[in-house]
Amino acid sequence: MSTVVVNGFFVGLVYGLLAVGLVVVYRGSRVINFAYGETGMLAAFLFSDLRFGTGAAAVSLGAADRGLLVALPAAVVIGAALGAAAEILVARPLRDAPRIRALVGTFALGALFLTYAIRRWGLSARYVKPVVDGPGIELAGVRIVPGQLLILAVSVAVLAGLAALYRYSAFGLRLRATALDPYAAGLVGVNVNRTSVATWALAGSLAALSAVLIAPLVPFNVLFMTTLTIRALAAALVGGFTSLGGAFTAGVLLGIAEGVIGYQAPVSGITDGAIALFVVLLMLARPGGLVRSAY
Repeated sequence: MSTVVVNGFFVGLVYGLLAVGLVVVYRGSRVINFAYGETGMLAAFLFSDLRFGTGAAAVSLGAADRGLLVALPAAVVIGAALGAAAEILVARPLRDAPRIRALVGTFALGALFLTYAIRRWGLSARYVKPVVDGPGIELAGVRIVPGQLLILAVSVAVLAGLAALYRYSAFGLRLRATALDPYAAGLVGVNVNRTSVATWALAGSLAALSAVLIAPLVPFNVLFMTTLTIRALAAALVGGFTSLGGAFTAGVLLGIAEGVIGYQAPVSGITDGAIALFVVLLMLARPGGLVRSAY
């Protein structure tokens, strides 16, 4: 059971990172980005192709490793670029329209990303080497691999960086002003378009980084981020799509709960059903979320 909890914790860290990206976008534009998971998926496949080659056979135990120094930055950059493109092509033209139109627009964009990915890489799952390899460490009888330690380090760095960005930087002040009232922010000299596209690009880079980190731990095909984003949406909902800390904590707890439920009741689809039931009950009882932030 301890192994299940530990593994669920590290998976939950990625859920939390994904949820944080959704909150970043929503705080800045009041839009839920349904192309978010597919953004990360495309970046993860780019990472895999750059590091190991373009064929499914290349991503194998004997494939040559071309290193992280090119593949990882490129994946993060493409994630940021896709996030920025979503803002420019969908969110910005529909800024003054009812929010449901922008939401549907991001859903359509995600479908386009997924269609391209299916044509480019197919639906078959492939093996992905860990981002970093090694024997890992043993803690209280549980083996923790280097990839999990990397997830922990990245999670801490991202949360600390975002907290410092929002609290202490001029850019963070512009982000908060735009989130509260874009019109008033524009009147006092904030470039709303530039701030908005930076927000979406930041979230896109988080999606890319999260996808690269989680890819070795899950079945890796073009649909892998679609199912993970559902978990991230549930976590972001707990935080009312405004609280970074609330969404991240909910993601971690969701990962642990998912692992425990799957271990105690190994029935196909039970975790998905439990998450769906949780979302429905939360929407009925607390549609504004359990934890909210005043920005």
